[in-house]
Amino acid sequence: MEKSKRRTFAWLAGVVLVVLAIVLGLHFFTAQHKGKPAPTGEPVAVVPVALQDVPVYIDALGTVTPTRSVTVVSQVDGILSSVEFREGQHVSKGQVIARIDDRALKAQLAVAKGTLAHDQAVLSNAQRDLARYRDLVKAGSTSQQTLDTQAALVQEQQGTVAADQGNVQNLEVQLSYCTITSPVDGVVGLRLVDPGNYVTTTSTTGIVVITQMNPATVVFAVPEDDLGSIDQAMARGSVTVLAYDRNKKTLLATGSLLALDNQVDTSTGTIKVKAQFDDAGDALFPNQFVNARLKADTLSQVAVVPTRAIQHGSKGDFVFVVNGDKAALRNVKTGPSMGDVSAILDNGVKPGEQVVTEGADKLDDGSPVKVVAQ
Repeated sequence: MEKSKRRTFAWLAGVVLVVLAIVLGLHFFTAQHKGKPAPTGEPVAVVPVALQDVPVYIDALGTVTPTRSVTVVSQVDGILSSVEFREGQHVSKGQVIARIDDRALKAQLAVAKGTLAHDQAVLSNAQRDLARYRDLVKAGSTSQQTLDTQAALVQEQQGTVAADQGNVQNLEVQLSYCTITSPVDGVVGLRLVDPGNYVTTTSTTGIVVITQMNPATVVFAVPEDDLGSIDQAMARGSVTVLAYDRNKKTLLATGSLLALDNQVDTSTGTIKVKAQFDDAGDALFPNQFVNARLKADTLSQVAVVPTRAIQHGSKGDFVFVVNGDKAALRNVKTGPSMGDVSAILDNGVKPGEQVVTEGADKLDDGSPVKVVAQ
C-alpha cells in the first residue's frame, strides 16, 4: 500500500514537472518575441502606367554613301606640272586643282591658227576671182567652164578653212584640259600622283578622288515583310530616318527616305533602302557603318511601362501589378520601345496602375509586397 502511494506521488510529481517545463518554455518564447512586428511583404519599387505616343521604327545596319565620288584623271598626255590642292581640302566646282605642262599644245595651237589664217586668205582671193569670172562670163570674155572651175575651187578652199577651224578648236579644248578643275563640290582625298610625273589619258589611277559629302546618303537593307508598312508611311508623306552611331547611343543625323530599290534580293529576303541627310555636316563619313532607324508609324496614346518592369517567362512577357499589398501577375503583349519605356499593345495594364520595376524577381502571383519607392 505504501509502495503504491509512493508510485502515485512520483507520477504526479513528473506530470507537474512536465507542465512547469511547458509553461516556462511558452513564457520564454513569448518574452523573446514580444514587441516584434508581424511579417511584412517584399519591398518593391513601382511606376504608374502612362499613356504616350510611341513611334514604330524599323532598325537596320547601313552604310554611308557619298552623293558623288569622282576620280579625277587627265584628259591629255603630259607632265603634271603642279598640284593646287591640299589633301582633305574642301573644293568648289570649277576650282583649279592641278595643271599639266601645256607648252607643246600652245605651239601646236599657234601653228594651227597660222594655217587657218593662210587658208582664209587663199579662200578670200578665190572668192574675188569667182566674182570677176562671173562678170567676164556675162560680157562673153571667158568660158562657163572657167567659171565652174573657179566655183569648185572656192568650195574646196571653204572646206579647207572649215577643217582648219576645227583643228584650232580641238587644240583649244586640249589646251583647256591642261588646267584640271573640280567637277563637283566636295572634299579632296589623298594625292595619287606627285607633280613631275608623266600622266596619260589611259591611266585608271587618276590624280585624286573628290567626294561630294553633302547631302550624304545612307543605304541599308530591310526585310521584305516591312515593305507594306514602308509603303503606307510613304503614302502619308515624308518618312523620317535617323542615323545613330554603331553603339546606338549617339544620334548623328536626321534625314528622310529617298528611294526604295526596284527588286527584292532573293538570297537574303531584303530590299535596299536609301535615305538622304541634307544637314549631316561632317557627322556622316563615306563608307561609315551606322544604325539606321526608319520611322514607319506612330502608335497614338498607348499604355507604356518601363522596359525593366517587363519579365520574360515560358508563357510570354508579364508584369507585376500592385493591388493594395499584393502583387498580381499580368500577361502582356509588348510593342515597340522608345527610350526606357515599352508599349503594351493589349489591355494587360491600365493607365494609373502601379507596375513593379524593382524586386520583381522575388515575387509570385499574389505575393505580399510593400511599396518602398515610387
